[in-house]
Amino acid sequence: MKIDITDIIERDGTAKKFEMDVDSHKTGGGMTLVGFLGDIHLKGDICNNEGILTVTAEITGQLDAKCYRCLKQIVKPFTIEMEEIFEPANSSDNLDNYEYSGRILDISQAVIDSIFLNIPDRVLCVPDCKGLCPNCGCDLNEKECKCKEESQENNKFAALRDLIKE
Repeated sequence: MKIDITDIIERDGTAKKFEMDVDSHKTGGGMTLVGFLGDIHLKGDICNNEGILTVTAEITGQLDAKCYRCLKQIVKPFTIEMEEIFEPANSSDNLDNYEYSGRILDISQAVIDSIFLNIPDRVLCVPDCKGLCPNCGCDLNEKECKCKEESQENNKFAALRDLIKE
C-alpha cells in the first residue's frame, strides 16, 4: 500500500487522489472469528500542509465471520472512513501520528489499524439472533428445544421453591 508522493511533497497545499485494491491477506489478522473475503478497496486523498500529510480514505470490503451467538458462517460488507496524519520521520513526538520518509508513502499500517479498530469484534447474523442452547447446542433461531422446560422440572432447588409456596 505504497503511494508515490513526489508530485505533492514539495508543493504546500497540494493534494493527490488515489485508488487501489489490496489483497486482504496483507492486512495481517490473527482473529479467529473475523476474516476477509476478496480484496479490500481503498479510495482517498492525500493533502500536503507544510510537509504534514493528511490521508483520508474510504475502506470497503467484506467480512467473513462467524456469528457471535449461533456460529453460522456469514459474509457482511463493511465501510470504514479513515483519516490519519503522517509527519516527516523524527519531526514530532506525537504518538497518534504516523511517520514517513522519502518520496513513497506507505499507508499499510494506518489502513490495518483503521480496519481492526473499526470492525466489530462480535458480528451477528441478524440483530436479534437467539444463539445456541447452552444445554443441547441446538440453534434457537431454527427451532425451540425443551431444555429450558426440563431444567425447570429437574431443578435442584425445586424442593426449596415448594417450601416458599407453603
